[in-house]
Amino acid sequence: MCEYSQKVAIDLGFDAMQFNSVVSTNTIAVTLWESLGFAIVGTIPRAYNHSRLGYVDSLVMYKSLVEV
Repeated sequence: MCEYSQKVAIDLGFDAMQFNSVVSTNTIAVTLWESLGFAIVGTIPRAYNHSRLGYVDSLVMYKSLVEV
């Protein structure tokens, strides 16, 4: 789904993609997005109320779609 959405974004003329909220404790999701070329560009402290851990950070992840 992510790879398809990147292709559509490129076809529509977008230069980048951003995910505004990836829960920091979801290491599987963070690793997946990083493997697809996304990087953590920001942290929102205590943005998500985790049912077991309480408030945890949320990450902003970004990827340029333009080849340099």
